[in-house]
Amino acid sequence: MIANTAVGRFEGVPGEGVTEFRGVPFALAPVGENRFRAPRPLPPSRQTVRADRYPMPSLQMHNPMMGITESDEDCLYLNIWVPEGEGPFPVMVWFHGGGYLAGSISQPLYNGAALARNQQVVVVHAAYRLGAMGFADFTAVAPELGADSNLGLRDQVAALEWVRDHVGGFAGDPSRVTLFGESAGGFSVCALLATPRAQPLFHNAIVQSGGADFALAPAEVGKVTEAFVQGLPGEGSAGERLRAADSKAWIQAQNQAIKVLVKRGLRDTTPQFAMNFLPMVDGDLLPQLPIEAIAAGAAADKRVLASVCADEYHFFQYSGVMAGSTSMAALREMDDSEILRRFERALPGNGERAFRHYRETVTPNPARSQLDWLSAMESDRLFRVPTLRLLDAQSAHNGDCWGAQFTWPCTMMGIPLDACHVVDVPFVFGITGTPVGQFFTGGGDQAAQLAEQVQNAWGNLAHGREPQWPRWHEARQVHQFGPGDALTALFDEAEEALWQAIIPAPEIPLETA
Repeated sequence: MIANTAVGRFEGVPGEGVTEFRGVPFALAPVGENRFRAPRPLPPSRQTVRADRYPMPSLQMHNPMMGITESDEDCLYLNIWVPEGEGPFPVMVWFHGGGYLAGSISQPLYNGAALARNQQVVVVHAAYRLGAMGFADFTAVAPELGADSNLGLRDQVAALEWVRDHVGGFAGDPSRVTLFGESAGGFSVCALLATPRAQPLFHNAIVQSGGADFALAPAEVGKVTEAFVQGLPGEGSAGERLRAADSKAWIQAQNQAIKVLVKRGLRDTTPQFAMNFLPMVDGDLLPQLPIEAIAAGAAADKRVLASVCADEYHFFQYSGVMAGSTSMAALREMDDSEILRRFERALPGNGERAFRHYRETVTPNPARSQLDWLSAMESDRLFRVPTLRLLDAQSAHNGDCWGAQFTWPCTMMGIPLDACHVVDVPFVFGITGTPVGQFFTGGGDQAAQLAEQVQNAWGNLAHGREPQWPRWHEARQVHQFGPGDALTALFDEAEEALWQAIIPAPEIPLETA
């Protein structure tokens, strides 16, 4: 198959029931004079390109476990899967996770062939600049650069503009575009729901392990940016050091900057550490904190499905054991005072009462440790409460809003992690039988059957149909994928009261509440 567009002709790679296009550019390379600028559109072209090579990931630390052994600043590309058959097909645009610091559109975990083939959709994976490249703000520290802010978010908007203008050449229908993404990709989808420039560019949104409060005020972004610039080598002005910094220096400075504590969601009750390169509420591209904008009706015309994993934080809590940097025995030696200290660090002023609640309601797994108390709290703080807030805010304006929770148990390297972060992704992409899919799901017939159910639900939304369970506003219950009741509440009354004081629900206009 050859895709014809105004910016080039692209020859794809034939596959089983799909044609795959690898490394299709959607903007000029953000290098040289474009390094600190918003993405620039591609010029018209009649050149034919064989799209058979995966692009470099955005500049980041190398992580062989994720299949990332090299990266580059020249990163604004798409991977596209087109199903066989008569189009035009609905389009699903994926934004990858990785904490806005890592990840790639070409990871085997995200292979879009099965989803495109099984659901008859065009699957587009869109890259964006990460870390300081995408989310620092150099406008104040180096005004001579003429830098733009929110570059990672601008990259995502530019990718959607490319889809609007050129996906027709790939048998896609630009009038039926669904965004989906997991973790930082889910945060990105929420930010795009609140970005006015993005509103005409998509019609449905699927948020996986995301939330609409992962954004910072300009002053907070400024603190992170200053720490980053201070970590750069050399002499001269900030602008001179930024221009001269090579990839190694950039990553080293970035590793220093992530130690800065910031106010996630523009509030003191949810400090964020280790993941502080986030979209900025700039009053321009992103006028409001996304959850507040959504509560005010910014995405009232969008159909939304938001999902979460029941035990998100086990993936992070026990990652050190899996990586060999600590042992389960060492984690089991932590006493209540150390665990309480960690609660208070995450929830200043609310740590003690949260610790009491989770110690009373969570029974640690003997195969893990008493840090299960902290893991349960962090699962709620980072993912489950933000998902609840998103569902409540959006459903006040559009009844076509659904929630889901993954409960499929995962065991990694002998450690039971229950339904941890990322366990949903192999089901969405239908890759449970592949090596990376088996790593998260164990593989087998039951996993394959659940993947079919998940893909059907995601595909139904993309095709304009409905998931086969009640809307959120009908009972405030989520559909569960995996063991357990078909429908359940995310929180009980006591838990909602606890979290209302920590992550307050945004005000919803009276006429829609």
